[in-house]
Amino acid sequence: MAQTPKSVLIVRLSALGDAIHVLPTLAALRAALPEAKLGWAVEDRAASLLVGHPQLDRLHVVRRKKWTGAVKSGSLSQVRTEMLQTLREIRSERYEVALDFQSNFRSSALTRLSGAPRRIGQPKPFSKEGSRLFFTDVPEAVDKSVHKIARNLELLRCLGLHPGETPAPQLPPRPELQLPPLAGARGRVVLHAGVSAFGALKAWREERFAELGARLAAAEVQVLFGWGGAKERAQAERLAAQAPGTSPAPETVNILALASLLEQADVFVGVDSGPLHLAAALGRPVLGLYGPKHTGTYGPYWPQTRALQATLECSPCRHRRCPRPDVLRLETPAGPVRISPCMETIEVEAATSAVLDLLDAAVSPARA
Repeated sequence: MAQTPKSVLIVRLSALGDAIHVLPTLAALRAALPEAKLGWAVEDRAASLLVGHPQLDRLHVVRRKKWTGAVKSGSLSQVRTEMLQTLREIRSERYEVALDFQSNFRSSALTRLSGAPRRIGQPKPFSKEGSRLFFTDVPEAVDKSVHKIARNLELLRCLGLHPGETPAPQLPPRPELQLPPLAGARGRVVLHAGVSAFGALKAWREERFAELGARLAAAEVQVLFGWGGAKERAQAERLAAQAPGTSPAPETVNILALASLLEQADVFVGVDSGPLHLAAALGRPVLGLYGPKHTGTYGPYWPQTRALQATLECSPCRHRRCPRPDVLRLETPAGPVRISPCMETIEVEAATSAVLDLLDAAVSPARA
């Protein structure tokens, strides 16, 4: 049996939801290796999730967003200098093992350049872009239907670790965020309509989010539309304007501020996105709206969560862009959007009923 490592580097560069799915594995590592040095390499977009994390000793921020902007402006020498500096920082820690949970070319190249003699990554079919060539070990493949959280834990088997029950994820301390008082409301629901450009296939129509908000507000629920960044802020303001009795949520300047908002929600509603998985990791009741992605693999994982899966013969699928001819093309204030037909099968009435059921189960007797 291999010697227990004294230092381990986690490589999960992006995105927010995927980084959250690695937090249970971090908890399992810390429980099994209490004296080990644990580091994490992450890109800047998701880095604020991990700043000050109590289970990490080192955080290595790969400033991809900054470097991409510098490349576009022609500052190649600056990018090269900073990339080499980041690599030297990682190599100076002399990690014995690197765990590549992402397992694409970008992450596996960093894993190889980390200097770790043991490099563990995802087996086929979960490794991509030739990343398997950079690994010294991979666990046995699990079925594609296994949730990503459970799949990530499988990498620990290569270290002789068997965590058993999935450990609860931890987050760093969150800043205080003041929300409007409930003032006799039935409870607080946060609706988050935003998706990334990469995840546009998973969007639910804005009009349906607005109608859901209006129905909940009419049922004496405090409804806040969550947002992050200028584009989502404009969306939240549009939705609140269309849904009487609702309002945009207060500004959340980073991921931990967003976490502070979400942990004050009695129910969170969103599509397959980072905020949804963050709310679930915080133990909040969650309703996920799922079309192209399978809820068993990508759905909210923790107790007190539910998912509405689209009812279309081709859903779920593995496409990044819907190939069907009946894709809904809409012009919005934010520009043209494409809505997948599978997401159109998720009705507002079903979502409203599910939210109210979750809310009734979640609200404490003191507030009921």
